Amino acid sequence: MRRTLLIVCLLGALLAAALMAFGCSKSPDSIAEKTPVAATSKEAVTTFLDATRKHGTLTFTSGQEQKQDKIEYWFDGDRYRLTWFNADGSVRINMISPDGEKLYYCRTEDEVCEISYALPEMHQWIFNGPDEWKLGEGVAEGDLTAYTLSVKKLWNVEGASQSFYLEDLVVYADDTRIVKTVVRTNSRAPESDDDLVTSVYAFDPPQIDAEIPADTFELPYEIGEAK
Repeated sequence: MRRTLLIVCLLGALLAAALMAFGCSKSPDSIAEKTPVAATSKEAVTTFLDATRKHGTLTFTSGQEQKQDKIEYWFDGDRYRLTWFNADGSVRINMISPDGEKLYYCRTEDEVCEISYALPEMHQWIFNGPDEWKLGEGVAEGDLTAYTLSVKKLWNVEGASQSFYLEDLVVYADDTRIVKTVVRTNSRAPESDDDLVTSVYAFDPPQIDAEIPADTFELPYEIGEAK
């Protein structure tokens, strides 16, 4: 009986020692390796801009009245769609580029898709950034870092009702994601900064590499002119 009890005690002691050694072998460094490391603001920007597929929502604020619109967006390579909602949650307009070459404003009230006065390039720059854009280190503004791109470009689209001018865009990010993008625009080349309209795209946390159905980018109506 005493022999059996001694064996049990020895086995228990060996097991305890083994568990203690296993616990001590996990150094703080090995635990830290499994802990996600916070990204820099630059990495947060490039993660979003470089993603081929992205989906999310944002709040768009523009003009002196600071009118706010809710937008849902989908990007898949060159194709994209921006759905603008009314205050009651109904869809007001879909901006769709089915091929990356042309952009259409598909108005639900008129059930028609008309050619946009801006090329898809404009939205691609806001959501994906120009190919040649080098972010640099950015400038700290409060808790965010700002990355500025000077554009000064006027788009004249054949068949469109007006021109579109983009002065510049500024991307603001923290260490996890893009927080907002600010653009200054006009319907023509401005004579001074007073002619420019400032608009803000305030992003909710996005879905990167989201699965997006192909019919998302199909035009819902015939191409024509709004009544």
